[in-house]
Amino acid sequence: MDALSQLFTHFRFRTDLFFLGRLCNTSTHAESEKGYLHLVREGRGLLQIPDAPPIRIEEPTLIFMSGHMQHTMTPLDAGGLDVFCISFDFGSGVRNPLTHTLKRPVLLQLNSNPDLMAVANRIFSETAERHCGYQMAVHHLSAYFTIQAVRCSLRLRHLDTGLLRGLADRQIGQALSHMHQDPAAPWQLETLAERAHMSRTRFALRFKETVGVSPMDYLATWRISLAQSLLLQGVPVALVAERTGYSHNAALTRAFTRIVGHTPTAWLAQQREQMKAAEEAMDAEAAGQAMIAEQAISAERAAAGSGWWLNEQGTGI
Repeated sequence: MDALSQLFTHFRFRTDLFFLGRLCNTSTHAESEKGYLHLVREGRGLLQIPDAPPIRIEEPTLIFMSGHMQHTMTPLDAGGLDVFCISFDFGSGVRNPLTHTLKRPVLLQLNSNPDLMAVANRIFSETAERHCGYQMAVHHLSAYFTIQAVRCSLRLRHLDTGLLRGLADRQIGQALSHMHQDPAAPWQLETLAERAHMSRTRFALRFKETVGVSPMDYLATWRISLAQSLLLQGVPVALVAERTGYSHNAALTRAFTRIVGHTPTAWLAQQREQMKAAEEAMDAEAAGQAMIAEQAISAERAAAGSGWWLNEQGTGI
């Protein structure tokens, strides 16, 4: 299995198409666990990031960026921007391994990438035509589009540092693949350098230059990201430690606290509270929408007088 497939297999990869249509006003996004794909199909716009020069969008463009970059999209034409926006993550509370080391947005010109444009057009068509099952189709197309965007970034090497650039490097990619495939192995700098067919010193320098962190720091972060995913699945801490290369619970707890800022049990309790609050908010929103719909039906019945209505069994009343 290749290193990119390992990412999608080990974690709960999720995508969300959260906006599609004409963007007529300034829109701001920032959520550190997520990665973002903003596709501008038509119109001119301005992408602004704090402490960086603004980026003008003049042609069909895909913008690939990390959620830790607070960013604002502003249309430059009266007609707005024809866009869709996808967020993606690898599980609630889990650091996004694809984007957390990105230092700036990655821009892909869609006129030069017809495969990406074809999938984008299919997403627009599905939402416009709304044939039966279109929501599920859009959900899977969004995931496929995200994978295609990652592939394109790898192929064109539009990256300064980060996991994606590391995967694009043949020798560094081999070391990453071994770490991903067997995180519990007793990896040392020497053994990873051997897998990459490089000297210890050359491997350490090139890995840091390419990925943005040292090999052992990357391994520690990878293991803790896996630990977070396993904890969310209900795996006991002792088994999590074993599967992620830690000899006992205390070793996992020390590494987890150093990287995440909380012990595994405290972090898991925090995540469960956040998920519970999110579920309660969704239930409240659904109840509010149901009440509005019921009030609308009652008003229509009152206005219609003696008209025909269908009860739950589908018979006239």
